[in-house]
Amino acid sequence: MSDSTYSDIDINLIDFDLDNPRIIKELASHKKDKQMENAGALLLLSNNDQPGPAREELQKSIQAHGGIWEPIQLVPLSDNKYKVVEGNTRLAIYKQFNKANPEDIRCHKISSCIHDNASKEKLDDMRLLAHFMPKKQWSMYAKGQYIDSLTQTKDFKDIAEILGGKVSTIRDLKNAYIFFVKHFEVLFQGNANYAGADESKFSHFVEAGKSGISLALESHFGSLEKGHEEFGKWVKNGKFRMAIHVRQLPAVFNNEIAKQAFLDGTVNTIEDAKELLPKAGDVDVKLNDAAIEELAEQLTKKINSVDRKAMELMKGGEVQSTVDSLYLLALDLTKLLDEIDE
Repeated sequence: MSDSTYSDIDINLIDFDLDNPRIIKELASHKKDKQMENAGALLLLSNNDQPGPAREELQKSIQAHGGIWEPIQLVPLSDNKYKVVEGNTRLAIYKQFNKANPEDIRCHKISSCIHDNASKEKLDDMRLLAHFMPKKQWSMYAKGQYIDSLTQTKDFKDIAEILGGKVSTIRDLKNAYIFFVKHFEVLFQGNANYAGADESKFSHFVEAGKSGISLALESHFGSLEKGHEEFGKWVKNGKFRMAIHVRQLPAVFNNEIAKQAFLDGTVNTIEDAKELLPKAGDVDVKLNDAAIEELAEQLTKKINSVDRKAMELMKGGEVQSTVDSLYLLALDLTKLLDEIDE
């Protein structure tokens, strides 16, 4: 067992954990005397593929709140110094803030739990729990429900600042929760074996709240309320195998044949309805008339069919115009997607 105490510790007295599983591989390529200096930069590169908030969101949240909610875990070293066992990324963010704003006293010290007399076995256990058993994240439904309750006393901007996220994301979660409860959960109430609506379908309602899909529903049904009502029934009846397939609604509703087949049940899913759309390669569809979805689908097929010989030609500069076209396309796509994300 180890004795634990809580205190705010000067960040200059805390070393990173060079055995941190998240960066140990990358650190191996650095000289020994540079590893501690470079550890912080490696931690800040990205951890978006890890459970919990993205590194950018964590930075914004710490900045908005003026600190962290949960202490990092330390063990004492010699010379009154400490080493992080859990919380390396949060320490790296503090050190980054301190470097950029040395006069801001909020980032001079960090809330810490110090484990005195911790054995190596105890430290390994702490790392194991921190990196293999991270805190369970709330479901999207639970997040939407809580945000809905918070907006009784806070506005979207306040919540977004605390979480380090975007106002639009917070608003979308609340709207999706209201949509889900009103037009999906209600379909299951009163049933003899009612066990609650499937919360895994919540992301379908997040997708359906986006402007293009809302416009398609409102345009067809005459009101968004009626469109939402019908959408809830479609989700219950399995019309969308995955949430991302909800994005196909505008394209399907823009084609009378595909739309009617979807609405009257001639096809079972939105994916089946999409198969009825004209393809860019069809003889009766001109390239200029093809929708973006159709062009994207055909381009994806073309790119995935590039063989080794064609790849060598592109690498060798023998089809430079093709390579240049792909680079220009990549730039335009990146710009467009960045604007959409914003």
